[in-house]
Amino acid sequence: MKSPGVSRSQVLTGSCACGRVGHRAVTGASEIIHCHCSDCRKRQGSAFATHVGVPREQFTVVQGRDAVEVYRTNSGTRRWFCKWCGSKLLSEAEGWNEVYVTAGTLDGPIEIASQIHIFVRSKVSWYDIPTEHVQYFTHPVDWLEQR
Repeated sequence: MKSPGVSRSQVLTGSCACGRVGHRAVTGASEIIHCHCSDCRKRQGSAFATHVGVPREQFTVVQGRDAVEVYRTNSGTRRWFCKWCGSKLLSEAEGWNEVYVTAGTLDGPIEIASQIHIFVRSKVSWYDIPTEHVQYFTHPVDWLEQR
């Protein structure tokens, strides 16, 4: 799931709500991804889940690895979370080139200009996506070629 128009690399650091788990990622992503699928909505407890794609080999848990639990969904996606505070840290699955770090766990600014919305077929009725944001009924077709 590679984003077009990759920007310069940036180091992103983050943590869970209780601070037990710290993570670090290096990314060249050019967009923030908002997923509106019902699974992400329910697990995030919000209208959508917001992620930043990071090459798998560029993501590291730098502290508290023993506090990380993994939940496997019916679709095979794995959700990493802190077993103490419940913060969702990332989503990943076999065959994905990238892991998707939950943007809300990042501690600093994200230098990404564009935002895309995926799985808008499952969007809640009470949220309107800004018209300048790119939307996909499911996901970009070229993502399938990356898996």
